[in-house]
Amino acid sequence: MFSAMTRYYRLLAHGRTTLLVVFSLSGFALNALAQSSQAPQKSLTIESSNIQPPVALGRPMLTWWDVKIPGSALVVGKFQFAIKSDNFLFATLETEELTLNGPEQRIRVLLPPVDCAQSVDRLYVDISFQGKKYSGPLGQQILRVPFTTKTVFMGLIGESRLGKKRSVRREKIMERLRFESLIPETTNLAGETKELVKTIFASIDPNDFPTEPLAYCGYDVVILLDVEFRNLRKPQLEGLLSWVQGGGSLFIEPNGVLEPYHLDFLRKLTEEDRSGLVIQVDPAGKLPLDSTPSGTAPVAIDSGLGSVVMRIVDPHEPIDDSPEAWQTVIKALWKFRFQSADRKVISFIEGGLDGLPVQKTVDSPDPYGFDQTLYNAESLKGDLLLNHLTPTGVQIVPLWLLAMILIAFVCLIGPGEYFGLGLLRARKLTWITFPLATIGVTSLTVWLSNRYMTAGETRQSIEICDLGSRGELIRTNRFELLFVASTHSVLTEVEKGVFVPLRTNQRQQSNVNLPVAATFGNPGMGGVGTNEDGQVRPMPNQAQGRIPTQFVARQNLVKWTPQINRIMSIPGAASVPQIDWTQFELGKNEVQFLESHVIPPEFVRRIQAQLGLEALVACFMGHHRWAADGSPAWRSAREASNSQDNLWIMQQQMIQMQQQANWAQQMQSGNSRRPVDVSLAYQPDLFRWIHQASIPSAELGQFALSRQTTPKGGRRGDDLVLLDPSDANTWLLAIVVPKNDGWILYRKRMRFRDLAGN
Repeated sequence: MFSAMTRYYRLLAHGRTTLLVVFSLSGFALNALAQSSQAPQKSLTIESSNIQPPVALGRPMLTWWDVKIPGSALVVGKFQFAIKSDNFLFATLETEELTLNGPEQRIRVLLPPVDCAQSVDRLYVDISFQGKKYSGPLGQQILRVPFTTKTVFMGLIGESRLGKKRSVRREKIMERLRFESLIPETTNLAGETKELVKTIFASIDPNDFPTEPLAYCGYDVVILLDVEFRNLRKPQLEGLLSWVQGGGSLFIEPNGVLEPYHLDFLRKLTEEDRSGLVIQVDPAGKLPLDSTPSGTAPVAIDSGLGSVVMRIVDPHEPIDDSPEAWQTVIKALWKFRFQSADRKVISFIEGGLDGLPVQKTVDSPDPYGFDQTLYNAESLKGDLLLNHLTPTGVQIVPLWLLAMILIAFVCLIGPGEYFGLGLLRARKLTWITFPLATIGVTSLTVWLSNRYMTAGETRQSIEICDLGSRGELIRTNRFELLFVASTHSVLTEVEKGVFVPLRTNQRQQSNVNLPVAATFGNPGMGGVGTNEDGQVRPMPNQAQGRIPTQFVARQNLVKWTPQINRIMSIPGAASVPQIDWTQFELGKNEVQFLESHVIPPEFVRRIQAQLGLEALVACFMGHHRWAADGSPAWRSAREASNSQDNLWIMQQQMIQMQQQANWAQQMQSGNSRRPVDVSLAYQPDLFRWIHQASIPSAELGQFALSRQTTPKGGRRGDDLVLLDPSDANTWLLAIVVPKNDGWILYRKRMRFRDLAGN
């Protein structure tokens, strides 16, 4: 019996020991798991990709980023990019929710355009990530902005990363296609040699070519040679085609075996102006060398608003790389003017040996005015558009509603309280009900006032629709005014567009005699807010979503402070009237009315019969030849109500224009200049704004050589120019049609009827 009890207790003690060991080990395991879960895990990292090219200010910035993810699990979250310089935050972007697959993934992000008054050679990008698994800052990256002291042109060339070293033939082609190949280096008065412009080519693998047309707006020209063209997919070619027709420039050598969608791309690219081209492959699937009318000669083609140069050659044959052989190619690619506006010499007066003034003539160190446009970049004048779009008043609480509130308040605190509290035999409670009624009615009045003031948010716009040769929509530019009656945040939804807030003239018309920099706010601002001290400060351009596909722009606007935004789309979703535009063609013998600035009534009636009686008509040519229909609808209600102020404003503008003419005479060369047309200052604001947006106001810099720039979507608006002022065979038709929230401006470049077949 005793031994049995002893064995029982021994087994019980052994079992307790085992349980203690098990519980101890379990505790140690749980503690280790808890410590491992609390230990800092390796976060994801992001850095600029090795294929990232330099970026240019004033246009969308196409960027690539390499994201490294620990492990192979999926990571879901949003990236946040903050673009800034040393002392200013330009813009912020929060992407849509992305799903990343480890261990490494490359993402492409189109950053919004930014502008800076000072020269910057780099932009800093602060990046952070917000996700379920990882959150926090990811550090700062740098985007290079090259040659800020020169006029820079950006080129995009397709080159496979897996290909061989760049051939000598390709190097020669790239060298000849540079803008500066036709602009020699110049020497200033001190004998120093200076390079005025610089072309930078970014090499991108065909797989990385974007499919959105607006993603190409960071570049001036695109070069596709041989296998890189054949490696492009159909969506990439469709985006490239829309960009070219919207104003881009393309150099292409379609050699080798082509797919059907490549042929379809070439046919659509050249359908307006074949110039003898035959887009038809041989039995081997290649374009024969005799597809061009002159064998191996390049063919220059206008495609929409853009320019195309096509060469069908044997890639193994040597090329003639002499500058003379490439002049026709580069002039067509960069859209050179009919006549250049150069000042090869400058004249000035200095004292002679005998004390008498002596006029001297020397070679100009800046014959095309590139330095002047670099440091005095003129923006599209927002005050002209602001005067036309700004409402004459704001919406306030109706008087009848205020009267009803007052009557109800008097009835409530008078007979209401007297009889109501009397029935309850609690008139002593009036010391409670009277303050409550006063507070309630006051709160109701404030709520109604805020609601009406917020409802007073005004959105008025003018949408520029640029049309092709057949009247099809090529691109749209929407200039929208936001005018809020109370300080709050405003959202603008953008779909397939580039959004840029323009500098707004805070003082409106009172400072038209001041320079642009003195009358406008910060160029990078996306609204204004208040800091901790209550001082007004500029706010960055804020975007959420995917640029340019679909995103939301957020702006913090102060009450009664107008803000104008630009939204560029290619081609856009605007409605275009289906009419025969050839009925509006003119003969060269009908151009006299442009000299007198009056459009014949019969011409206006033909247009109004197609687009409505409210349509406004204007015609433009170079050298101050323009005409308007004379309708009073050109002037806004604000202009009509401030006629006396406008008279003084126009006088100041006329003085400004005359001063600019005198300055131009001092800088002119041996070639003569036409006098400045000061009568334009007396035209309505909307007409002068359309004139400035359509014709270069100063024939300096690129506009001294080129008739048009590629689409950029930036603040300056220089890419809106359509007309070559030196081309006597082309004129511009502009038609303004009112719509619900503003106006639509149709612009179409026309050739005279006598030359339509040329």
